Amino acid sequence: MEAAVRRAPAIAFAAFAAVAQAAGFPQIRSGELHPQRIPREYWRHRVQMCKAMGLNTIACYFFWNGIEGVDVRGFLDICKDEGMMVLLRPGPYCCGEWDFGGLPVSMLKDGITIRSSKDKRFLDAAGEYLSRMAELAEPYLAKNGGPVVMTQLDNEYGSWPDKESGYPVWLKEFWKSKGFGPFYMADGAADRFFERLPYPDPEINVGLDPGLCAEDWACAEKWNPGVFVFSSETYPGWLRHWGEGNWTPNDLRATIAWYMAEGKSFNLFMIHGGTSFGFTAGANDGGAGGYEPDVTSYDYASPISEQGLPTKEYYDYREIIFSALGETPPPVPEPVPAMDIAGFVPSFFAPLESNFGREIECVHPLFFEEFGQNQGMARYETVLPAGGAGELAYDRISDYAHVYLDGVHLATLDRRLGKKTIALPARERDAKLSILVEAMGHINYGAGMKDDRKGIAGDVYLDGKALTGWTVSTKDLGAESVVSAKAGGCDGKKGGHFRGAFRLEKTADTFFDMSKWGKGTLYVNGFNLGRYWDIGPQLSLYCPASVLKAGENTVDIVELERSEPAAVRGVRENLVSDNGRPTGNLNNVWD
Repeated sequence: MEAAVRRAPAIAFAAFAAVAQAAGFPQIRSGELHPQRIPREYWRHRVQMCKAMGLNTIACYFFWNGIEGVDVRGFLDICKDEGMMVLLRPGPYCCGEWDFGGLPVSMLKDGITIRSSKDKRFLDAAGEYLSRMAELAEPYLAKNGGPVVMTQLDNEYGSWPDKESGYPVWLKEFWKSKGFGPFYMADGAADRFFERLPYPDPEINVGLDPGLCAEDWACAEKWNPGVFVFSSETYPGWLRHWGEGNWTPNDLRATIAWYMAEGKSFNLFMIHGGTSFGFTAGANDGGAGGYEPDVTSYDYASPISEQGLPTKEYYDYREIIFSALGETPPPVPEPVPAMDIAGFVPSFFAPLESNFGREIECVHPLFFEEFGQNQGMARYETVLPAGGAGELAYDRISDYAHVYLDGVHLATLDRRLGKKTIALPARERDAKLSILVEAMGHINYGAGMKDDRKGIAGDVYLDGKALTGWTVSTKDLGAESVVSAKAGGCDGKKGGHFRGAFRLEKTADTFFDMSKWGKGTLYVNGFNLGRYWDIGPQLSLYCPASVLKAGENTVDIVELERSEPAAVRGVRENLVSDNGRPTGNLNNVWD
C-alpha cells in the first residue's frame, strides 16, 4: 500500500507535464517556502500545512550563497511524497530579503558585474553553481515523474536598472541544455517592467508580482501572448526592517476568491516565512541613509506563523479555497510543541574588543570583502595628529559603528540615519582613532546591491584630508569563533561578550526574549539564532527544538551597547513591538 501511495503523485506530475507541453496548465495553487529558513526536521510539517490549506504546489528559492549543506533532493522528495508540485526558483539571483539576494559577496571584492551577460566572470561562476543545481534537480522534473513543473529563470529582472535581454536568454539556453523546462520569469504587472526583456518568447511563461486583477493578466499577454500567466508573488504580508512597525497581514480574501472563481493560478509569497538564521537577512536601499536592514524573523505576516502555527488568515483562505473546490478540508497538522524557559542572567565573559583574528596593515581602509569576511565586525585604527577641534567625515561606514578617540567614546554611527560627519575635539598630542564596525545584511534588491561593501568603504577624512596608515583587526563572529573565545576582563568600552547556561528536562520550540538587551547576536549551543535590536519590531528570536538539548544548554551573547548583563528567557510566542509599543506577553512575571 505504501508504494502505491508514493507512486500516485508521480503519475499526476507526469500528466501535468504532458498538459504543460500543450501550454494548458491546470490551476496552480502555490505557497512559497524557503527550505534554508526552515529547520530541516520541520520541512514535511510545513509542506503538509500548505496541503491542508488547499494548495497543490510549493514554490521554493534555493539561495546560492547558502547552498552548502542544504539537502535539495531531500526537500524535493518531501514535496513529491506529499503530492505537491514544485515551482523551482534556483537563482542565481533570488532577492527574498536574503543577504545579497543569494549571490556570493566575493563578487563585491572582485568588481564583478552581477546579473549580466556582459561579464564572463559572472556567467562562469553562475554556470558552475547552476550546473550543480541542475544535477540535483533534474531527476525531479515533471517529465521524469517528479514534482518540478516550472523553473524560474530570473527574479524580477524587469526591475533591475541594468537589464538587458541577453542575460535571460543566456539563462534559458543554459537550462534547456540541461533538459529543463517549462520556464517562467516574474515581474511587476506594468509595461516598464517588461521593456527590454526578451519578449515575445513562447518558451518563457509570465509570473506577475503580483497579479491581482484582469488588467494585470492583460499586461502580460500584451507583451508575451499565448503563454501561461499566473500571479507568482501574491503577498499575504510584507517584510520588516529594524525600527519599523509590527507585522500586519494583508486581507487577501477577495483576491483568493477571485483566483478560485476565475481559475487563475497563484503563489502566496510567503505562505510561511520562517527565519533568517545567522547573518542571512538582507537589506533594502531606502530610508534617510539609503539602507534599511531586515529583521531576523521572516514571519512576513504569513498565514503560517514563524513557528509553524495556522493564523486566522490561514483558516479564512482555507475555507475559500475548499469551498470553491467543493471539497471537505483535510485535518490541519498538529502544532509543533513550544515551551517557556525560566529567566536567567548570563555573566560578562569578555570585552567586545577582544578575540580578534588577523591584523592587517593597509594605507587606506579595506572593506570586509577585501579580506574575505562577509559580516561580523572589524576594528579600524589609525593615529590622528595633534590639532584643534575639527571634523571627521567618511565616504561610507557600513553599517553600525562605535568611534573612540584614545579609548573615549565619541559617537555611535548608524548607517540607516544617513549621518556623514563627526565632531572632533582638540588634541594636545597625537591620538589613536578607533572605529569598531559591525556589518549587517547586504542589500538584496535594486541598484544599491552593486556596491554594498561592508566596513569602511572608501576613506575617512580629517578636515577634508584622507587619513592613511590603518590597522584592521578582524572578528567574523562565526559561531565556532564565538564559542571558542577566550575570557577577559572589562575594558570600560561599550558592549561585551556574555555567556550563560540553563537546564532543560525536555526540549521544544521557544522564542528567546531579548527585550532587556540592546543590540547584538544570540548563539545557543553554538548555533547563531540571528540578530536582536531593541528598536524592534522584533524583540525575540525563534529557537527550534533541535538547537536545544535535555540537560545543560549554553548561550553566548555578543552585545554592542550594554556593558552589564540582563535577563534572558524563553517564551512560546514571537514578541514584537508595534511602533515602539511592546506587544505579546512581555508583562508576564519573570522567574
